[in-house]
Amino acid sequence: MGDKQPTNTKEKQVSYHQQSFLSDDFIIDEILTRLPVKSILRFKSVSKQWYSTLSSSKFATFHLMKFPLFHPSAPVNTLFIESDNNFYLFSDDDDDDDDQIPCKLEDKLVKLEVDFDVENNLNLTGCCNGLVCLSQHKGEYFLLWNPATRKLHKYLSDGYLKSLGGYYIAHGFGYASSDDDYKYVRILTRVLGRGLDSNIIHIFSLAKNKWRKIEFDHVFFPYGKPMLLDEKLYWVSLIEHVGSVIVCFDLGIEKFDIIKLNMLTGFAYLVAMEGRLSDFKYDGTYSSDELKLIQIQGTSITIEKSIDLSKEMRLDGESQMIGYTKTGSFFVAGNSQDVDIDVVEERRLWRKRLWLVDTSMKPMQCTTLLNGDRPINIARYVPSLVSPFPIEES
Repeated sequence: MGDKQPTNTKEKQVSYHQQSFLSDDFIIDEILTRLPVKSILRFKSVSKQWYSTLSSSKFATFHLMKFPLFHPSAPVNTLFIESDNNFYLFSDDDDDDDDQIPCKLEDKLVKLEVDFDVENNLNLTGCCNGLVCLSQHKGEYFLLWNPATRKLHKYLSDGYLKSLGGYYIAHGFGYASSDDDYKYVRILTRVLGRGLDSNIIHIFSLAKNKWRKIEFDHVFFPYGKPMLLDEKLYWVSLIEHVGSVIVCFDLGIEKFDIIKLNMLTGFAYLVAMEGRLSDFKYDGTYSSDELKLIQIQGTSITIEKSIDLSKEMRLDGESQMIGYTKTGSFFVAGNSQDVDIDVVEERRLWRKRLWLVDTSMKPMQCTTLLNGDRPINIARYVPSLVSPFPIEES
């Protein structure tokens, strides 16, 4: 005889429910970890157990690992923008459903409401795993902010800076998976006369909730914001008697390295394209701006492709680029000349602009997303559940 089959309607219903049951562990581990953050935040209200589980750092880490947009080479779906002490998100997440009306470009730019005082000297350092890092330009503190969960934490300096003066300060922020730790790097560089005098380098660990000093054999001057890639921070820098180099800091082993820029000429700045480092070069006259997609392997650089940029843009060392979106466009933050004339100064007025650049159009199409009076800072952003608080306090 075969297996016993249900003999009445009640037994059939019980058998059906037994076969279709999914455990909470399966739902959480295999389904919820693949959902957008907005959906997960709503599901916290299902039960106390779900609230506890979905609020844990363990679940936040699993979500990072399984959510596809966190892969470095994934298309840029959301851009975080800082402009004139305001913060914005530009989201390129139209559904592919033919029945849905595409979202207008201007509707994709959303101004964020903040629950903290924004000072004039607070600048975007970068974004990593859904955490936005904002640095006070004197290095007295930095903020870690998760816009998706609206959580914020302020980290004060160790007090060492109060006794210092005349230092240029550079900042960097990223994650090291080897020790499951978010780290903030602060580089102080003192310039005496026309030469570089010294560096003082500190690192802050969220896991240990403390500052400490690290050493590097070379004195260098880092330009602009660093690029974060594969858990390493990259600065284009100047080293005396060597010239322009890329200084790389590995967040896992906490060691510096130098990549020489022998094959690059002019003013070179790193930008983030296709989940890898690229080089933007301009000659100081705005006449031959060029974007080069480069590949860094160890201490060598290979140029893979070049893109001539629109002369509508006036790019310099403060310019930033991030790409590509799923439609093949990329973002450029730079300068542009207004058509109005400053009669007193008898010169054209400069404005800061953020463009969405579509290179598939002939000629290249540049759409202005935002105007500002101060430099516009941008970073790739993916919403997450990661807590901005020290790990030991989470």
